[in-house]
Amino acid sequence: MAKTVDIGFALNYQYANLLNITPEEDEPTWAYMGPGIEDISPDRSEKTDETEDYSTGGNTVTTVTGVTKTTSVTGKRRIGDPLQDYLASLEECFGDERETQYRCVSPTGEIIEEEVTLKDINMSGPNGAASDKQAISFGMARNDTPTLIQPAKGHHLPATIAVEDVTVSVGKTEQVTPTVEPATSSDWCLYAIENPDIAKVTADGIVEGIAAGKTRLSVKCAAKPSIRATVDVVVSEA
Repeated sequence: MAKTVDIGFALNYQYANLLNITPEEDEPTWAYMGPGIEDISPDRSEKTDETEDYSTGGNTVTTVTGVTKTTSVTGKRRIGDPLQDYLASLEECFGDERETQYRCVSPTGEIIEEEVTLKDINMSGPNGAASDKQAISFGMARNDTPTLIQPAKGHHLPATIAVEDVTVSVGKTEQVTPTVEPATSSDWCLYAIENPDIAKVTADGIVEGIAAGKTRLSVKCAAKPSIRATVDVVVSEA
């Protein structure tokens, strides 16, 4: 049985932030908001109604009637990153093209989804001193009540992970399903393909075969990245 260790104070990197980069498709493609991203800061402002009448003894009764949430994101431009390239493609777009879905995976495994509008997109260069990495920024304005996709699994850190090798054909996909222990820890993982010319992987672990060959897939627990595994990915001709 895996040893249980409490999460304790949650660190910001333990949250996995995802953006759907194909909102026009029936099935979402989740991209990880990680490479090059340095700061993610939500801001909530509340709309209130203040009333006083004879029944309150002259005291004011405050009622929260609405919540506005905007999240600001800053970092450095990483060309080739799926999420950043998607944002760059929207810089001169407006209307419905700026609307998509955002997911936040907590260290407890809880997954919350929000309908958002992407705003204040600044992905073009140059932006900064000559030898600096190009600075980027964008915002996400929430448009609706958040949806609970998955409840929290518990308050423990991952201790072990097991992942099977992946076999997939060119043009086909295969879902990677890590087994993380203890069961009271988040099983959300971060994925990276060694050779993207052979295969690619989405933020939720869907591997697609690109060309026949063999490569490696790295899988690590978002809540505790030191818990990781590396497996083979074999892509065969269709």
